[in-house]
Amino acid sequence: MDASGTAAAAPRIRPEGLVYALDERPPALRLLLLGLQYAVMDAIYLVLVAIILRAAHVDAATSVNLMGIACIAVAIGTALQALPRGPVGSGFLAPPVFSATYLAPSVLAAQAGGMPLVFGMTLLAGLAEIAFGLLLGRLRVIVTPVLSGLSVFIVGLQLGVVGIGQMLDARHEHLATYGLHLSAAVATLAVCVGLSIWGRGAAKLLCSSMGLAVGMALAAAVGMMPPGSLAGLHGAAWFAVPMPAIGHIRFDLHLMPAFLASGVAAALRAVGVVTTCQRINDAGWRRPDMGNIRRGVLADGLANTLGGILGAPGMNIAPSLVGISTVTGATSRVIAFAAAAILFVIGLSPRIAGALLLVPPEVAGPLLVFTSSFMISGGMQIMLARPLDPRGVYVISISTLLALSESVFPAYYRALRPMARSLTENPLAFGLGTAVLLTLLFRLGTRHKAETPWDGSEPSTRRAVGFLETTGKAWKVPAETLSQAAAQMARMMAMQPPGMPADGRLRLSFDGADLDLALRWGRPEAPVPLPAAQPVPPATLEIENEESALMLGLRDFLRGLTADRKSVTRRRGEVLVRLGYSV
Repeated sequence: MDASGTAAAAPRIRPEGLVYALDERPPALRLLLLGLQYAVMDAIYLVLVAIILRAAHVDAATSVNLMGIACIAVAIGTALQALPRGPVGSGFLAPPVFSATYLAPSVLAAQAGGMPLVFGMTLLAGLAEIAFGLLLGRLRVIVTPVLSGLSVFIVGLQLGVVGIGQMLDARHEHLATYGLHLSAAVATLAVCVGLSIWGRGAAKLLCSSMGLAVGMALAAAVGMMPPGSLAGLHGAAWFAVPMPAIGHIRFDLHLMPAFLASGVAAALRAVGVVTTCQRINDAGWRRPDMGNIRRGVLADGLANTLGGILGAPGMNIAPSLVGISTVTGATSRVIAFAAAAILFVIGLSPRIAGALLLVPPEVAGPLLVFTSSFMISGGMQIMLARPLDPRGVYVISISTLLALSESVFPAYYRALRPMARSLTENPLAFGLGTAVLLTLLFRLGTRHKAETPWDGSEPSTRRAVGFLETTGKAWKVPAETLSQAAAQMARMMAMQPPGMPADGRLRLSFDGADLDLALRWGRPEAPVPLPAAQPVPPATLEIENEESALMLGLRDFLRGLTADRKSVTRRRGEVLVRLGYSV
């Protein structure tokens, strides 16, 4: 006979600071204004689509059409994420945006095979993210602080390099106005950085949007607007249904590693942001709701899959827009549907949707550099959230060095065989793939086992719990997990009635990912109580910048994966109690 216990989902407690909570509906006018705010914020990220279109050398009319498709794709993704019931959707106000995670591989695809190749590879990345969501419970071995942080860190490096190239625009350094162009780029970055340091409230969180506004004003003043984009926008209609790219997609085996790695990185970002949404919307939050996170990841992946079919680059749930929710106090999911409707309407207006094609590289570049700064530092914080053992040191160092080496020694990597070249030409795929392989390799021979006697007496209980704490420290079990395990084991031992046999034993096992405790003894048939889980308290929620919602969420998710595996088994006159902890 087996009995097991799992923590039941507690009812959500409405946070006092929210103006419109998750299940509440704002008045019509406020709903319209809030939806418009999120739609405009979402549309700003179309600047990444414009960068990809320029890399593909797409003509003006096609670019305007694809910007409309991009708006419609984001609208679909926003609605999917907000669905409160069903197999997909976290039910939160967490719109996706065109993501820096997909920018570097999308630029490669655009240069190699045009936009059809971008669409096809985005579809595959979406399927990879869906697979990650379905297997989330079984992928705990790679959902670690080191791998999660490393993916954010490498994407930040990639994005920063692209941004510096766009910002400097060295191809035009021979122009007489190059100094003005560079000054506009520096001013754009200065506004973003200055507001992020000295700004307050919404100005602090919207610093990149304000930087974009200043940059566009300066660009117009010094004549930096691309003439081709101006001509294409001037001839665009105010209303027209954009033509989707259904059937016009291509695939390239050599680009598959880069897009699969981007899909995994996007899934990890979705995990972090949905976890933050859970905290924002529940004053009693203590640990991640894995089912809800899985549905959020599936919605993010499905949005990319549908976007690739329609003709849009890769999207990802936006930590910056979740941060806006904490400032406005409006987290109602109805706002997401309002924003989706507005984005859909914008997608039907080529002249409005195509406006961001006017953003010159010298203005887009500083925005990418600004965003990459938070991603690089945030990735480092996640990687170092727990003390590193030698395995973690090698995973981070070797993976990062190999990811950077392709840019330092391009001739060497270009000479590799085509299959090897496909695995190494993208830093994220190269670095993350190396990290996963090293993580799996270093797990060999890492299982530790130990045991100690226990006879049910109070002195024996103290010795057993002390043995657990001492041994766990020697094995480098994270302090929070070890503290919770020791407290739960002590409570469980204290709940057992006197008269225990003298041959009880406490066995410990740890493999770097799971800490398992097994308490065995012989006793008469009687109910065996199990201790209630004591959730790990979440970190303080302070949304300070555009990436904070991701960083805090990933940290809380990783801290909360504990103490949900408990079982009692009776066999041949013995009782076996098991407690399992994922670290």
